[in-house]
Amino acid sequence: MSELRFNSEMLKLAREAREFTQSDLAKNANVTQALVSKIENGLIGNPSDEVVQKLSDAVRFPAGFFYQTFKVLGLPHFHFRKRAKLGSKALAHIGAIINIRFQHISKLLRSYDRQIEKPIPHYDLDETGLTPEKVAERLRGYWMVPRGPIANVVELIESAGGIVILCRFGTNLLDGISFRPEGLPPLFFMNRDVGGDRFRISLTHELGHMVMHSIPEDDEKMEEEAHRFAASFLMPAIEIRPYLATTKLSALSRVKAYWKVSIKALIKRAHDLKLVTDNQYRWLNVQYAKAFNTGEPIPIDLERPILIRRMVEYHLRELHYTIQELAAFLSVNKDELERAYVERPGLRLVVSN
Repeated sequence: MSELRFNSEMLKLAREAREFTQSDLAKNANVTQALVSKIENGLIGNPSDEVVQKLSDAVRFPAGFFYQTFKVLGLPHFHFRKRAKLGSKALAHIGAIINIRFQHISKLLRSYDRQIEKPIPHYDLDETGLTPEKVAERLRGYWMVPRGPIANVVELIESAGGIVILCRFGTNLLDGISFRPEGLPPLFFMNRDVGGDRFRISLTHELGHMVMHSIPEDDEKMEEEAHRFAASFLMPAIEIRPYLATTKLSALSRVKAYWKVSIKALIKRAHDLKLVTDNQYRWLNVQYAKAFNTGEPIPIDLERPILIRRMVEYHLRELHYTIQELAAFLSVNKDELERAYVERPGLRLVVSN
């Protein structure tokens, strides 16, 4: 390692992934906080092998992690949902998790090729004059989505070249973040610890950002456009109207089971389509809060990505990597690699941070 250049950004990334302060890291590594601070700020360019090993043991990343040449991504703030309520420490942790997963995907894709016939397009609302509803309609047509509910949003996005990554953000205040890194497919980092119905609409919300927003504008405007896109994509007006003829909560439970969206989203859709008045909408929300204060009935299963599993299995089965070699390649410890991506027997993908 002494011949390589220590990357101080990787140390900060590892620390934030473990939710350590500099003081926490120093204590766990049995070094001084002053030393940690100087390394992170580049004042000590190449720490000794002994110090690197102490830091490695403390953050539970192999020493090679610190010598990667990756640049840490500054995540696009305008795609954070509900980010305003998140503290800086929580955002730093989420950013670290996303950066590390991004590094894994970047490496795995070097030897994994895919042919995509109908990739995720982009529609400029100003240039085309389209509304988010029209964009949703066009995209369903472009991808030849059958009428009615979308069976699996993750499968639809992955078949169009996107990569969906389930992450544990450690909070329910952030549902997802998406972006198009240069030279890589569109990436969707999604909170795995939310209900399946909320996950579907959040992922479609992020798809709306991906399809309509390439340049940051007004946050509220973009969020409202993404919401309209998601509602129209999952619940096209002409198709959902007959199912919202009655908005009794008992009836909406059955509609939820078929369309695989939350009752809350169905109530909002009925109001957006002017199938209920403002007063009725307020009354429905009051009744909803009373009836479902501990959660909605008929849980929807969380959709599971399969593309990362295929990439990992390809390296293990087709390229004949051993688990140890793949762990070294991805700069993670073997046990963490197995927890994150592989489960014996059968190399079945599980997801964990």
